[in-house]
Amino acid sequence: MLAYPLRCSRARLLPTKTELTMREKNSSELDRPLKVGILANGFVNWSGGIDFLRIIATSLRAADPTIQLHVFAPMFGSRSFFCDCRYRIRRLFGLEIRSLHHPNRQHLISAFAETGAHIHWIKSGKRALDKAAKNMKLDALIPAFRPLTSSSIPWVGYIFDFQHVHLPHFFSNKERVKRNHRFAHMVDTASTIVVNARDVLKDIDSIYPERRARVFSMPFCPAPTLESFSVDIKDACHRYGITRPYFIVCNQFWKHKDHGTVFRAFAALAKSHPDVLLVCTGEAHDYRFPSYFDELMSDVIREGVADRIHILGLIPKLDQLALIRGAIALVQPTRFEGGPGGGAVYDAVSLGKCSIVSDISINREIPDAEVALFHVGDDVSLLNEMSKELLNKTRPILRHDQLIDRGLIRRRACGDLLLTAINHAISKKNTKQ
Repeated sequence: MLAYPLRCSRARLLPTKTELTMREKNSSELDRPLKVGILANGFVNWSGGIDFLRIIATSLRAADPTIQLHVFAPMFGSRSFFCDCRYRIRRLFGLEIRSLHHPNRQHLISAFAETGAHIHWIKSGKRALDKAAKNMKLDALIPAFRPLTSSSIPWVGYIFDFQHVHLPHFFSNKERVKRNHRFAHMVDTASTIVVNARDVLKDIDSIYPERRARVFSMPFCPAPTLESFSVDIKDACHRYGITRPYFIVCNQFWKHKDHGTVFRAFAALAKSHPDVLLVCTGEAHDYRFPSYFDELMSDVIREGVADRIHILGLIPKLDQLALIRGAIALVQPTRFEGGPGGGAVYDAVSLGKCSIVSDISINREIPDAEVALFHVGDDVSLLNEMSKELLNKTRPILRHDQLIDRGLIRRRACGDLLLTAINHAISKKNTKQ
């Protein structure tokens, strides 16, 4: 599901004296504002990609309001047509298929509208990117989904996670080999890499102890927008037929997201709290396990709570945020994530909403009192936390402006880290030259 831009008043983005000092430090070799290209290729093909790029852009803007941002998005054309034909053919013959997602121009424009970034539609491929970057005299490119070994512009690579190492049974051998090759190539050729969490950095340290690249771990930086509060909670609930108090899960129905644990915990909770519902948003298909969703629904029917669980599928982002705001709590049962809590917890924390989250190591990085941990895969432990939250009447409610200010502080910290990574890539490129 595509996200929307961070909306702040211009006054909030004016640099303080400390921020000006940081900007001068990161642009010490330049006598003009830093010019950075944000790479959308590779990120527009997965549901959290646009959200991640928006975090990059808003964080850089928050840390340095003078920065010039240029987004490079893949152009529609024959490649998109070929992918669509391949999808249809595989579907016709009952072969394994991934969900199809092509970039939508209006979505991208909306996502970056408040960042001041310029969007450029270019052909896929390193040659077209390098030509465009040189013509615009960019100082650096970030984040590179694949190595830009032939680029004349300094670039910062990106590695998402090592799920294929920790949960190999969720991947084919071909997928595991492909990921291993891609990541090895990245750490051998990039001077600088950013990752979403310290947990990913630990994996890189363990798997590639003699790597060439320096890796920077982005801090946890959830931040709401003014638009995040634009949909009325009651209107959203009415639109989706939600008439009682509810918990919410906002995940794709992929097997590692572990909806089964939530459903078992909710079935037990429902016996003592007949007025409570469970609401689920997100894509209902897992290409790796096509029958998984149907199996989950069979379990729900067997537990006798089918009428108490609302499966909404993919819904507009602002509706989803309104439902999170209105929930008792968000539940995140995941067995693996590439960033703390995943996108759902980012949203919930940004909105000041409690999240009940599995205690996998990456989720322990969430530095927020609004997060309660339960033992991963343990429905009894989850039931206990859900029951506690039902009885919790003392949780403070922050105003919208307080949540936005808190988010902006987080974005600035993330932006400072990204500027340091960019500066490192530039210095390494200059050293080679």
